[in-house]
Amino acid sequence: MADLDGYGPQALRAETGVSRETLEKLTTLIQTLDAWRLKTNLMGPAEWGRVWRRHVLDSIQLVPLLPDYGQIVDLGSGAGFPGLVIAACRPAGLGETVLVESVGKKCAFLRAAIEAADLSARVRNVRVEALTDEPAAAITARAFAPLPKLLDYAAPWLEAGAVGVFPKGERWEEELTAAEKQWKFAHKVIPSRTSDRGVILKLSEVARVQQNPNSCHRKSEGRGR
Repeated sequence: MADLDGYGPQALRAETGVSRETLEKLTTLIQTLDAWRLKTNLMGPAEWGRVWRRHVLDSIQLVPLLPDYGQIVDLGSGAGFPGLVIAACRPAGLGETVLVESVGKKCAFLRAAIEAADLSARVRNVRVEALTDEPAAAITARAFAPLPKLLDYAAPWLEAGAVGVFPKGERWEEELTAAEKQWKFAHKVIPSRTSDRGVILKLSEVARVQQNPNSCHRKSEGRGR
């Protein structure tokens, strides 16, 4: 099982150095996704043809940016990226991964994948804004919402000290600028390994502010604009 360009499990292992056990878990996740993807509208043929590089590798690159210990909450988990991949790569003793998804059929897939790969993860079938009882050391979300809205969703955790680790596409600068109008935060911009124009935004010290739209309250680290 490999992408249309030949990139598959062994290429992934060579590039990332994941253990054999982790690779087996990831392979089980992709096999489970293959069995569920069409009947639950999880992933179309075009995306399936690049699932290892575009989705698995894209998710793995978030793992080193997460805290060493504590629960991870993944918002809008959908087909399991990055939540399932994070759970497969992160040692169980470091803390659970909680996958938040409002669509029941997608939750059924996520639970089946967790069971098949024996992951330290749970699924919450709720809308993100209704989730108030899960602690988090970090919040992740992929293709879930533009950054200003994403910060609204993640505010209960981020304002309590959790970090946000969010992959973003080519409009990341525009989203970051828009978010500055409502929030102050420290941030790192990490170039994506899977997209020349994509990045991963790692946010901390997040707080909502009332400010002049022309002012800037962002502390910057990493690649600038």
